[in-house]
Amino acid sequence: MDNAALLGKAKRVRIYFNEGDLHAHQPVYVSLLALLRKEGAAGATVVRAIEGFGASGKTHTDRWVELLDRLPLTIEWIDNAQRVARLLPAIKEMVGGGLITVEDTEVVLYSAHPVRDVSALLRVSDVMSRDVVSVAPDASIRKVVECMLGKTYRAIPVVDQGIPVGIVTNSDLVKRGGLSMRVELLSSLSDQELQSEFARLTHGKTTAADVMTPGPVTVHPTTSLTQLAEMMSTRRLKRLPVVDDRGLLVGMVGRFDILRTTIKDYDAPKEAPPEIKLALAAPAARSMRTDVPTVFPSTSLPEVVQAVISSRLNRCLIVDDGRHVLGAITDAELLERITPALRPSALRSLVQRLPFVHPKPAELATKQHATAQLAADLRVDVPVIDQATPLRQAIATMLDGNHKILAVVDSEKRLVGVLDRADVLHGLTLEHDVSV
Repeated sequence: MDNAALLGKAKRVRIYFNEGDLHAHQPVYVSLLALLRKEGAAGATVVRAIEGFGASGKTHTDRWVELLDRLPLTIEWIDNAQRVARLLPAIKEMVGGGLITVEDTEVVLYSAHPVRDVSALLRVSDVMSRDVVSVAPDASIRKVVECMLGKTYRAIPVVDQGIPVGIVTNSDLVKRGGLSMRVELLSSLSDQELQSEFARLTHGKTTAADVMTPGPVTVHPTTSLTQLAEMMSTRRLKRLPVVDDRGLLVGMVGRFDILRTTIKDYDAPKEAPPEIKLALAAPAARSMRTDVPTVFPSTSLPEVVQAVISSRLNRCLIVDDGRHVLGAITDAELLERITPALRPSALRSLVQRLPFVHPKPAELATKQHATAQLAADLRVDVPVIDQATPLRQAIATMLDGNHKILAVVDSEKRLVGVLDRADVLHGLTLEHDVSV
């Protein structure tokens, strides 16, 4: 699954078959659960009936010993519509003569199980950043952007007399603040382009209070990492302000800070366990997402842009005909490597997630002079790990080079998925055991 909390509109799939039905020389339910688990489904449950009949009209019941291996079974699976649509063809083929139904449903609660292996003695105060930059509600948008530039975090707390009253994120700046691109993309602009962007922001009268997300979720320094990880995972939060007993801002804590504890020793109390216990032995396949946008080295620039904007990763992977990973393309690399004359169209596509088009003749005329026209021209390296790699090693690889994603491959080095920080954190806090 995409390892985000499954809330809102979803699909409920019910698969009906008999206990003795086989697929690939094993019970159908075993094959189905293996497929759903491998493809990252949100979860599934097998239910064994006590009596029933199907299209044949024959009654199957546990009152007759000789028919015990033919009792009706049902698998109930709830997931997002995209994953259901993608996996249904394979499921139909596996079930054969059974019955499959799909219906709309709404998920109002999807709570990950409590973190199992985090030391209960580690607190937010052990991992939070104390050197926090904040702005006042009347701060200009330019001021907010300047505070974010060059920083690893992409959120600025808005404080009034020391108390957080809101938070400004990358998304807020683009949606409501008039910024034409995410902050990290500004570094790809020339000095002249950057100053032009700042001048445009300065011209407006919008303030931090106008664009912030009010009433931010906060945590106390004494909050345990188990509670923090579960909160961030289930509520899909990247970072949170930390406040003291008076509600005053004293720090910031993010996903990165939690993941960092898995490879770094902290000065925990003497009575604490010798190691920080997380679900680190779980394989990367447990957490990875499988809906990875990919392109070939010969893919054209417009198609590359379309692949990059097709998911929240803001990047795509380059693969060969055998799905071997050759590299990655990020939205920042796109802007940096294409000719300046094409940037307006590229920016419209990247920010508004629209198809890459060239509406102006001048842009069409300069396309042939672009420094990058194919996917191969935009390639950057991406770490590759095996799907059996423990999460501990995956996290270490991420943090060692400050990588946002890792490509995940099978034993034949073929791409099977990708991990980002949200996936890893959710994998550490989500119990994947299926009740059968």
